[in-house]
Amino acid sequence: MKRLISLILVLTFSLGVYAQQEPKMALVFKEMPDSLFPYLTHNSRLDMLDFMEANMKAEVTNVLDGKSEMTYLSSDSLCMRLSDVLTMEMKLLTDNGKSGDKHSVQIVRTYVINKNQSERVVDIYSSDWHRLSSKVVSSSLKSRDEELLVKPHF
Repeated sequence: MKRLISLILVLTFSLGVYAQQEPKMALVFKEMPDSLFPYLTHNSRLDMLDFMEANMKAEVTNVLDGKSEMTYLSSDSLCMRLSDVLTMEMKLLTDNGKSGDKHSVQIVRTYVINKNQSERVVDIYSSDWHRLSSKVVSSSLKSRDEELLVKPHF
């Protein structure tokens, strides 16, 4: 009988600790190097996570004295508006067939200058924040630059 009660207490305690764990994406966001997005300091990122956990508007002042806001957070993704022209989405990608806690992180940055000019860049990082790949997946900026170069200026 003592073993059964002990087992129930251990399971109850374990479930309570498990329920209080942060979503995995929150941990990845905390560990992200400041150099990847210098808009936000480490403390600003922590504040955003605290605000999201408290169901408050997760808006902070960035290093350029503008406003940055986390708009979505789940266990495997998040979305942020870093400035008026830059949004960022992060997604955890699992390494299929590998054991342990290995993952990679996909970061999609979308720059929107106006309705005709935008650029979307996808970077993939390893779990220790080494860049694995980087690709511009869509851009109207280059075509706009080429247009300007072709036009006569005199």
